[in-house]
Amino acid sequence: MAEIVPFRGVLYNPAKVGDLNKVMAPPYDVISPKKQDELYERHPNNIIRIILGKTTAQDTEGNDRYSRAAADLNKWMGEGVLAHDEKPALYYYTQTYTLKDGSKHTRKGFIGLSRLVDFGKGIHPHERTLSGPKADRLKLMQACDANMSCIFTLYSDPVLRVNKLLEGAIAGKAPAIDVVDDDGIENMIWKVDDQQTLSGVIESMNDKSLFIADGHHRYETALNYRNMMREKAGNYTGNEPFNFIMMYFSNMDDEGMTIWPTHRVVHSLKGFEADAFLAKCKEHFDVREFAYTAASEAQVRSTFLKELEKSGEKAVSLGLHIRARDIYYLLSVKSADVMDKVFGNSIPEVFKGLDVTVLHSLVFAKILGMTQEAQEKQENLIYVKSYDEAISACSNDQNQLVFLLNATKIEQVKSVALAGFVMPQKSTYFYPKLLSGLTLNLFDSKAVLKA
Repeated sequence: MAEIVPFRGVLYNPAKVGDLNKVMAPPYDVISPKKQDELYERHPNNIIRIILGKTTAQDTEGNDRYSRAAADLNKWMGEGVLAHDEKPALYYYTQTYTLKDGSKHTRKGFIGLSRLVDFGKGIHPHERTLSGPKADRLKLMQACDANMSCIFTLYSDPVLRVNKLLEGAIAGKAPAIDVVDDDGIENMIWKVDDQQTLSGVIESMNDKSLFIADGHHRYETALNYRNMMREKAGNYTGNEPFNFIMMYFSNMDDEGMTIWPTHRVVHSLKGFEADAFLAKCKEHFDVREFAYTAASEAQVRSTFLKELEKSGEKAVSLGLHIRARDIYYLLSVKSADVMDKVFGNSIPEVFKGLDVTVLHSLVFAKILGMTQEAQEKQENLIYVKSYDEAISACSNDQNQLVFLLNATKIEQVKSVALAGFVMPQKSTYFYPKLLSGLTLNLFDSKAVLKA
């Protein structure tokens, strides 16, 4: 189960860098080249130079963005730009954000170290991973002997005991960090270092299972790094810094947890015929049409999306837009046993009620003939986050279909993970993303693994 350890986090020194807003960055895997350039220009000590440094045509093994990241990290530590906290702590972290409907939410959690364990031994993945990102993050970890970004994990605590302990400890105190990111999200950090609170949190988390919400690649990378370091060391106690990883822990039973859907754009399918495809869909789905004109598109789209969400509360429902057709389609499974009739026992029960499983297995594989390998390689797939971006993708001649999904429910994530399975890629988008640069974890003796 979860073994939580306070640590001496490495934080930016405001006296050295000035405005902390200027040294933070989004997670490395959502940063575009344009955004990378912008962050480089924003501040010479922006965390981008460590988590996602630029490459050059002259790069060679050992003289590349990873070696430059290590050099910058060492330089900034030496100059006091970054520094270890004085005492081991857990870092209470809140993110306050506003949704499109104007409602304001606050997601709460805390940052600490967690002992690395293999999947299934108290920690559960929920999505498949790819090899490329793991190789990249391993090179960075090897070069810097540190981990720079938190693994985002969920735990279940219906009585909110951990939240209450941490909120009690920070009551009346100003945050150590208060920054607003480029999406307008307020990120606040409080240091919690009193022994009574730390002991209470550690004890409360002892029986908790952890579910990775974001950071699967980085967790597997940390396991690989740990194993490499153990082999290199020969003799090890299990308490060396590389046996632990920095995590953000958030209670899935608390308010403020938002999951967005990730939509699918299908392109370049050979021999695709829209009418034949719709006919096959009608064998398994009830299909409703929402036709529109140029003048009525905005209103029809709004109605269609509301109906998609409403229908999804009762049964698996998918939104569909076909290129060159002024129609939105709402596909709702005809009955709860549709997946049983088509696949029998070949798909685990816990998957059969998931929108993404119905889409990938029934629509993509069975109806469109897209193999599992092709889907994993994204040969004919593009993933997009917003409804507007997905729908506008149909203006591209190469794109043939757009599928709009409802968000995966937190209970579904938990059920799949507990059953020992993983969801298809891009099944969830936990919002907001964690900000990079708030805390760093160096694998050195100063981290102090005991409070």
